[in-house]
Amino acid sequence: MISGEVRPNRRAVVAVELLAADGEFQSFNFILDTGFDGDLSLPTQILQGLDVAAESDYRIELADGSHVVSHTWAATVRWEGAPRDVLVVESAGEPLLGMELLWQSRITLETRAYGPVLIEPLG
Repeated sequence: MISGEVRPNRRAVVAVELLAADGEFQSFNFILDTGFDGDLSLPTQILQGLDVAAESDYRIELADGSHVVSHTWAATVRWEGAPRDVLVVESAGEPLLGMELLWQSRITLETRAYGPVLIEPLG
């Protein structure tokens, strides 16, 4: 189970560990974003300190219907206690956790300041 909290700004946040260049996992806070169909997005400066490999470009449709192209990176996260390979979209915004990584999970959250957020595998 992965846990977090709803922040007073109404963002559900959980900590996810990513494999860094030194071979250790580092924890980062991610905002749950059900409108993002990828795994994760991270700012460039965080990606530079991790053990990630450049992959390809990724075409993103924004909420206003416009499109942008961003770089993607291969990374490893600790998910439900085990390493899992993910694709990370480079972004200028805050770290986001998307539906690809959440797929086959149950998300429970209490929509109040500091309410708990729980992500559990289905079945």
